[in-house]
Order: sequence, then structure tokens, then C-alpha cells
Amino acid sequence: MIRKLLVCASLGGLLLLGISSRTYSATPQSGSPSREQAQPGSKSISGKVASIESGGHGFTLEASGNKQRMDFVVDKNTQIQGQVKEGTTVTVEYKATEDGKFLAVSVTAQA
Repeated sequence: MIRKLLVCASLGGLLLLGISSRTYSATPQSGSPSREQAQPGSKSISGKVASIESGGHGFTLEASGNKQRMDFVVDKNTQIQGQVKEGTTVTVEYKATEDGKFLAVSVTAQA
């Protein structure tokens, strides 16, 4: 219950920031650092939050270096660390879903 509250609180600020564009064609940077606690089959990418979907259920990331965009969906299990809003540099650990979307497993704001 506390995790849900923290996710909702972290995403609460995201609700008013805009609607994401749909661009699932971007490929993640190779050589992106993985965290030790990474889940099996997950990948990691860093960049700036370009936009946040209305309702806080997703966001678009502009990848560092190549400026390509990736859309991510967020669910009740996504761990949000730090304050994430449009323009925030973040590292996203994610997995591809069966329907071709990228599910954010964790989103960590960079200091």
C-alpha cells in the first residue's frame, strides 16, 4: 500500500505536464549501464523526460546522446525514485511487453 502511495505521489506531479507522443521505434543505447538489482530480461537507458502522459500512466524519454524518443508505460509495480517531471534526467530500467510496449520497472531521477 505504501508503494502505491509513493508511486501515486511521485506521478501526481506528472499528471499536469502533457500528453506523450507515440514513438515506439527507438532503440535503446547499447552499453547503457545496468544496475546490480536489474531484473532478468530488463534493459536500462538514460535520458530526459520529454513528456508525461495525461493520467501519469506513461511518459516519453529522449535518450541521451542520440536524441531518439522512447515511450514507456508505468504500472502499479513501477518503482519511482526521486521527483520525476518533464525535463528531469532519469535512468529507466524497463522490459518489453508481449504487446510491444516498454514497461518501466523502475525510474530513477538523477541528482
